[in-house]
Amino acid sequence: MNLKEYIEMGEKAAGNQVKLANYLEQNDSNMRKMKQDKRGLPDPMCIKLAHLIGVDPLHVIAASNLVTEKNIARRKLLESCLITID
Repeated sequence: MNLKEYIEMGEKAAGNQVKLANYLEQNDSNMRKMKQDKRGLPDPMCIKLAHLIGVDPLHVIAASNLVTEKNIARRKLLESCLITID
């Protein structure tokens, strides 16, 4: 999953984007940028979002950091956190 998908899950759980933004201590403008892959979510807020939607916090943190990470080796490491085994 990517950050946008996690945010959309959070919006559903919180009720709407504004309520999620308030819960995550972010402004609505930043939330829109995050959904457009223009900005990541701070790690502590990734953990808060993960708890809200019931997923592993590492997955949300990795997805968020992938939004801005340019280093190929670091991207591969972050991507490895998102791989699930069936």
